[in-house]
Amino acid sequence: MFNQYIRFVMFFYKPIQTRYFIKLFFFILFFKSMAQKKDSSFLQENIIPERVKSFIIESDSIQEINKLISKTLSEDKDSALAIAYSKLFLERGQVEKDYNIQYLSSYQIAYIEYIRSNYVATIKNALISTEVAEKMKDTSRIIDSNVLLGSAYYLIGAYDNALKPYLRGKELSKAIGSFSYEIICLTNIANSRMKLKRYKDALASFDLIIETLQNEQDDNFIQYQETYLSSLLGKGKCLTELNDLNQAIETYNLGVELSEKNNLLEYKSYFYINYGDIYYKKQEYHKALGFLKEGKDILNNITGGQQTNLHIANYYIARCYFQLEEYEEAISMLNENFDLIGDRKETDKIEDMYQLAIAISKATNDKEQQILYYDKLQKTIQYKSDKQLKAKDILYEDDLKDYQLENAKLETEKTKTAASKKIILIISILLLVILLSVLIGYRRKIKMREQKFLSIIEDIQRKESIAKPKVPVANLEIEDKKARKILNQLQEIEATHFYLSEDCNLYSTAKLLGTNTSYLSKALNETRKQSFNQYINELRVNYALLKLRDDSVFRSYTIRAVAKELGYKSHTTFIKVFKSKTGVNPAYYINKLEVA
Repeated sequence: MFNQYIRFVMFFYKPIQTRYFIKLFFFILFFKSMAQKKDSSFLQENIIPERVKSFIIESDSIQEINKLISKTLSEDKDSALAIAYSKLFLERGQVEKDYNIQYLSSYQIAYIEYIRSNYVATIKNALISTEVAEKMKDTSRIIDSNVLLGSAYYLIGAYDNALKPYLRGKELSKAIGSFSYEIICLTNIANSRMKLKRYKDALASFDLIIETLQNEQDDNFIQYQETYLSSLLGKGKCLTELNDLNQAIETYNLGVELSEKNNLLEYKSYFYINYGDIYYKKQEYHKALGFLKEGKDILNNITGGQQTNLHIANYYIARCYFQLEEYEEAISMLNENFDLIGDRKETDKIEDMYQLAIAISKATNDKEQQILYYDKLQKTIQYKSDKQLKAKDILYEDDLKDYQLENAKLETEKTKTAASKKIILIISILLLVILLSVLIGYRRKIKMREQKFLSIIEDIQRKESIAKPKVPVANLEIEDKKARKILNQLQEIEATHFYLSEDCNLYSTAKLLGTNTSYLSKALNETRKQSFNQYINELRVNYALLKLRDDSVFRSYTIRAVAKELGYKSHTTFIKVFKSKTGVNPAYYINKLEVA
């Protein structure tokens, strides 16, 4: 168990009519309750042999039952059957109110689901085992459950959630003087903070691990060298992100020296790949490529090399090729990664890979590939977001509430009193009233947005039907001849769409016009009654309204891509500006254009 943890932590809608909605609501509740009642009996009748079922339910030897589950998993390689045994065992523990059985069975389920990469199920059952262990006041079991819980959260990218159980585990490890437990928790805390981009906090954690290891004899900790090298990798990565590149290089130098001394060539390859990251940041792309290719060669020559690190090496190499404008080589490296990764959306840096592929497609003017990679990026982001939300909200799912293991609740009567039935009825009526109010409000909101959309289209058509000559600046009341000249020039360059550049600002525009920022601001304020930013935002939104209406390909872009095409560095800024100008979100505007 320890070895697995230590290796893991070191690496890197159309609205529904009201009456149908209410019927559907109650149907789902009924169906779900029936499914929960049938689940355990299905397992018992269709998977578990009768002889084994009797053994799990009746045997006094808890240890032998636990061995049976472990053997089914490790020797028979039947994880589904092992889970079925564990669930039946958990039912027994609840009926008998036996904390020991409850812990052993729930932890077994969580651990098996972890091996099967079913991390949401891992979280649900690890929460159960953690709660039971706390009731038992069994420190070792509390730590084990918290580490497993944190690991599952970590692997789905819910790093904030992962920190809590890791910190609890560290606190208890220190209290009982368990060095190995403490190192595991410290390492997981450091890696979680690094994933959260809290690099200063992560660096402090890695320094603490290194200091702790240096004060410990090698013989006292079986994973000493690998943990030490992994901590150096983590420390160097934090220093790199904090732009302390020279200190990062010194850290990696020590890591390479120790890797060679202890013949741990796999770690040497990791340090070489991270060297490549540093020299990429230094814009020494050829030097970065040298380290990256050598690190990749070492990995390829090592049996059982970590595939994830090969993916990262390929991505870093592709970045360098892109900067050197060797686009064919860059996209080739990325496509090699995409072929190897397949549908595994949890792969580290997969979003960065798609973003780089989009940049290459833009540089080579390959619109078809650009759209393809945008689509893959959006699906990946949505997949991870959905998975994290499900894991974060799992405490509130009905199926988990059935497993709260509150023994005081198990002792209450199953029949409901008349008073409780009235309360339930009142609450149900209130919920229905609230639901109806929400649906009515929602329909009003939809109608208002449709009216705003029609108003936008009518405004565009009205402007197009009117021959709108540019207003000669000379006719405007501007006493300053220089300001008049600036506005004339500004009207002329609007046709070049200069305002779509990300680098467009007051200074760059003034420089383009051969004037200074004060005169440009003054001219805009006196004639248009606008600041420069208001002027640019108006041009961009007007351009977007027309472009989205007339260009079906442009409408297929993601909001992030549309914002980037309009010169916005942040898609949230674009959404805010668009809504303030039009009264609707850009996504709604695009959807209405598509169905119009």
